[in-house]
Amino acid sequence: MQSHGPAELRPLLLLLMALLGATGGSRAQPQPLDESCPPAACGDLTITYPFWLRGRHAPSCGFPAFEVTCSDDPTGATPPSLSGSYLRLIDIRYGDRTVVALHASLVSGGACRAMRFNVSTSLALSPLAVSAANWELFFRSNCTGAAPPPAGALRLDCPGAGAWSVYAGQRYDPGDGSLAPAAPPVEPAGCNFTVVPVMPGSELRTWDDYAGIVGRGFMLEWTVPGDCAACNATGGRCRYEAGANAFGCLCPGGRVQPATCGELLSVTLLMPLRIVHFVLTIPRAHNRLAKSA
Repeated sequence: MQSHGPAELRPLLLLLMALLGATGGSRAQPQPLDESCPPAACGDLTITYPFWLRGRHAPSCGFPAFEVTCSDDPTGATPPSLSGSYLRLIDIRYGDRTVVALHASLVSGGACRAMRFNVSTSLALSPLAVSAANWELFFRSNCTGAAPPPAGALRLDCPGAGAWSVYAGQRYDPGDGSLAPAAPPVEPAGCNFTVVPVMPGSELRTWDDYAGIVGRGFMLEWTVPGDCAACNATGGRCRYEAGANAFGCLCPGGRVQPATCGELLSVTLLMPLRIVHFVLTIPRAHNRLAKSA
């Protein structure tokens, strides 16, 4: 019976050490990540994933709906636009996944424009949604058998549309001085009715307040696929993959994983372990064959 000593296994062990050294070396000295998506300034805003700045970032730096275009207004009074739409960005709150934006047509078109305005419809195919934390500006007219508008409502006369009552309402009104969610007001029966979201705390006392209210904008919440924080925690950078229309985690070495770089690391570690198992089982297999012979 022939046995296999350490000398006969030496070539296999040397091969194993070379493979382990290669994988270990790649982890110890990772290739630099793609740095084409650094945070960029646009006025007072910092633009980073899932947003990207047109003319500064590649489209893979963020989702298409979050393309930001800086205004060429030399005074800086015009906020940047979002995805070439009428939405103008006032603030981006990355921790809360919310933005504050105004609708340019509401600001420039006067109060009568609001009667033909529907925010929810304009965002139907967008990853943005109107936040329930907003207050609301109500427009109502041609009411039949409905309760009168609240005290302090303003009258609005629009050509061809008749008279409207306009007033601001709070979404949070528990009645005990604390804040708690409450159902939005029910549309009065027999009324034409329009709602415009506005920032919490907005008050419409006179028509002089209107431009300031719509100019402060309203809050929108965003939802995008993927967990960017988890990708970053494993050494990756968050990207948008246009070919798959999906989130991608760019890992050291330039490979893109669907979720985190941990997936790539586990594959890298698993291969040497399988080789170790293979090398250790060779002597046992030879011994069994020798015994059977």
